Amino acid sequence: METIRDRNVYILGAGFSAPAGVPVVHDFIDRSRIYFDDPSSRLDETERQHFERFLDFKRRMSQAREKVKIDLDDVEQLFGLVEISQRLGQEKRETRNSTVYVIAKTLELATRSQRAGDISFLFNHAVFNKMQGILPPGFDREANRPETVSAELYQYFSALASGLLDDPDKRASRSNTFITFNYDLLLDDSLRRVGVTPEYYLPIRRTSVQVGETPDRSCPVLKLHGSTNWGICGHCRKQILVLDQKVTASPMEFRTRTCQKCGKAVFQPLLIPPSWDKSEYREIMKPVWAKAVEELKLASRICVVGYSMPEADSFFKYLMALALSENHNLYKFIVVDRSPQIAERYRQLLDPMFSERRLWAFAEPGGFSSFLSLGRSFSELGRGEFIAGNIGRT
Repeated sequence: METIRDRNVYILGAGFSAPAGVPVVHDFIDRSRIYFDDPSSRLDETERQHFERFLDFKRRMSQAREKVKIDLDDVEQLFGLVEISQRLGQEKRETRNSTVYVIAKTLELATRSQRAGDISFLFNHAVFNKMQGILPPGFDREANRPETVSAELYQYFSALASGLLDDPDKRASRSNTFITFNYDLLLDDSLRRVGVTPEYYLPIRRTSVQVGETPDRSCPVLKLHGSTNWGICGHCRKQILVLDQKVTASPMEFRTRTCQKCGKAVFQPLLIPPSWDKSEYREIMKPVWAKAVEELKLASRICVVGYSMPEADSFFKYLMALALSENHNLYKFIVVDRSPQIAERYRQLLDPMFSERRLWAFAEPGGFSSFLSLGRSFSELGRGEFIAGNIGRT
C-alpha cells in the first residue's frame, strides 16, 4: 500500500466558531448570565441550579481580586480555577459539574439558530464531470448564475477540508485530519451534513452510543478538550457516551441514563479545562492525544484557525514540539486569525528559517470567514480542484 504523503492537519480554536455566534472567552460568562436571566432559554429547575452554583463560585472568587491579578471574566481561567479547587478538596465536585454543564448549555443556546452566511464560487467543469455531476449535500448551483455554486460557510469548509471538493483522481493520495480545542459541534455537525462522519478515536469499548449510520466517508476529528456530545459517568468514570446531539439538548434524558458499569445515573458532559494539568483524563483521552501526535508528525501542511495558544495551556506547545521534532514532511504552516499578535506568537514558536520560508499568516479582522472568501485559500491548502475561483461571501 502506497504511503500517503499529502497530509493536511487543521488545528481549530475559538476563532473558528466565532462566525456562528459562539461567544469568545471574555464574553462567555456574560452570555451565560443572559441565558440564565432570559425566560425564553427554558432552563429547567436542575439547569437553573447549575447556573446558580456556577455564578456563586465566580462571586466568591472575586474576593481574590483584592490581592491577585486574575481575570474571572475569562471562562477558561475560571474553569481552571474550579478544576484545581476541586482537585485540592477546596471545592465540592458539584461546583465542577455545574461549571461543565453551564459551558455546554451556553454553547447549545448560542448555536441553536445561528447561520454564518454562504460561500459562493465558480466551479471547474472538468472536475464536476469527474464527480459525475453530483454536488456534496448542501451545495447548490445558483439559478440566476449557473456557473456558480454556493453553500453555508461551515459546510463549505467541511467539504473543502475533508476532500469532497478535490479532483476525484487525487483523493486517494490525500489525508485530512482535524484537531480541535473547541467543545462545540459546529465542525462535527457540518461534516455530517456533507456526508462525512467524525472519527473521534475515543476508547471504543467504552462508547455505548454510536453516532448515526456508518457513512461512505469518515475523517479524524480529534477533540483534545472533550465535546458537548460526550458524556462520562461521574461515579465510576468507566463509561463514555457519544451522542448524536449535545448532551444538554435533552437534559432529562441525559440525567436518567444509567451507566452500564456501575448502574448509577450520574453522567456529566466530558469537558476538559485548557490548563496545564490534564492527568485526570489521561486514560480516557490517551488514544485521542496519541492520534493527534501521530498526525502532526506526518503532516505536510498544518493550518491553524483561530487558536490563540494561551499561556495557561502549555500542553499544546509540548504536543507541537513532540510531533514536529520527528516531522520531515512539513512544508507549509498556515495561521488564520483576526489578530496579527496571534500570528506573531506562532512566528516566535517556529524556527526563524522555517518561519521565513514556510509560514503564511493570514491576519485580518474577518478572520476565518475572510480566509475562506479569499481566492487563494483553497490553493494554499492544496485542496479543492472543483473550485475555479472568484469566491465570495453572502
